[in-house]
Amino acid sequence: MHNPFSIFEAAALAPQDVGLRCAGQDYSFGQLALLTQNTIARLQNAGTLPPKGFPYILEGTNTVETIVTLYALFELGVPALMLHPKSTAAERAVLLESVSSIQSPLPEDTIAVLFTSGTTGLPKPAIITRKMLLSSAAASAQNLGWEDGDCWQLCMSVTRIGGLSILTRCLFARKTLAISPLFSPESFCQALIDDRVTITSIVPTMLAKVFERFPNWQAPETLRVILLGGATANDKLLAKAHAQAIPIVVTYGMTETASHVAMTEYKDRYALQKGSGKLIAGVRVRIHHDQIEVQSPMNTPGYWGRAPLTGEWFETGDLGGFDEDGVLHIYARRHDLILSAGENVYPLEVENMLTRSPFIKEALVIGEPDDTWGAIVCALIVAENGTNPTVEDVRRFCKETLSAYKCPRKIAIVKELPVNAADKPDRRFEVLKNYELTTVHYKHEC
Repeated sequence: MHNPFSIFEAAALAPQDVGLRCAGQDYSFGQLALLTQNTIARLQNAGTLPPKGFPYILEGTNTVETIVTLYALFELGVPALMLHPKSTAAERAVLLESVSSIQSPLPEDTIAVLFTSGTTGLPKPAIITRKMLLSSAAASAQNLGWEDGDCWQLCMSVTRIGGLSILTRCLFARKTLAISPLFSPESFCQALIDDRVTITSIVPTMLAKVFERFPNWQAPETLRVILLGGATANDKLLAKAHAQAIPIVVTYGMTETASHVAMTEYKDRYALQKGSGKLIAGVRVRIHHDQIEVQSPMNTPGYWGRAPLTGEWFETGDLGGFDEDGVLHIYARRHDLILSAGENVYPLEVENMLTRSPFIKEALVIGEPDDTWGAIVCALIVAENGTNPTVEDVRRFCKETLSAYKCPRKIAIVKELPVNAADKPDRRFEVLKNYELTTVHYKHEC
């Protein structure tokens, strides 16, 4: 039976082609098949494989061993329950405890169980199927295309949907997967050159760090596109990328949709990016009460141990809409929406306005619960290089540019913004306790 995610099939079709690149060493599909066969034997002999329909717990980092273990599990038809390597022992214990009592087996087509990276509440064990990943790979290929010598860099954890989808897309297309070193601006830029990377996927925080370290950075000639997703990039960052001719494809998606729902068209990768792109092949979106709902073959069938998602439309929890060109724009996570004195405040909108200031490089807007107002708008500000703004400077800029109800009531100037394990902005109001916030007043205007 044909298996598009089989390393053995890849080895049969292209045994000498490079399937994996790591630390200066190339592994052909033939070599990877042999390593996978050895890993299958080791797992079987160790007696550590779970009963049929239940997952194998995988806690690995991005190493050759982890990738090969995944190949082995794909061949065995054993789902992988993925735990992020940055998780603490206590966090891993909580996650495993949350699924320890589940008696129902996973659907036969399940390839992985990934805990959603939500910022509130306990992450949910999302079921990821082969059908989802295959549909996602086909839709991605339709937009990006594949070229001879393509090499897709893996610089995000394979335990996240972004990393897992890169692995499966490369395996599906019989292209090279390059394992990147632990991210730093220096290692990232050097790896692009050393590994002859043509495609990479990063989050906006990573790109911002690259520009901070190398203000005039230019992409190497081999790099044909950077997929930017995982969080919404602010207008200032996208403008800088455009000014320096960095080929950007903005993406929008989530674990439950096998990564991508929308992305910039590949032909527009050098254009100034606005929004989160257009819907990819096979995806339908409707806006219901401002919430984005998705219908596609990439939708998860549900969460392990919970009733299946029987509805055709998946409620993303994101608020957004389309512009006149059919580009999808994300306003906020439903849980991130700040309801202050009866008004809806979209954090991304406020952040984008703040970063228009010549002295604000980055901003994170968070709602703090308040008995009187419902919530108070708070802002963490990172100063633009070479500037030294005060809280009063920020207050004055807000007063001049923002509607009264959107103005931050508490402000802190910080060295860097808080991020979670996935390098996404951490919008939990609890993080505010880590900062000395200054309460500001706008007199009668706010």
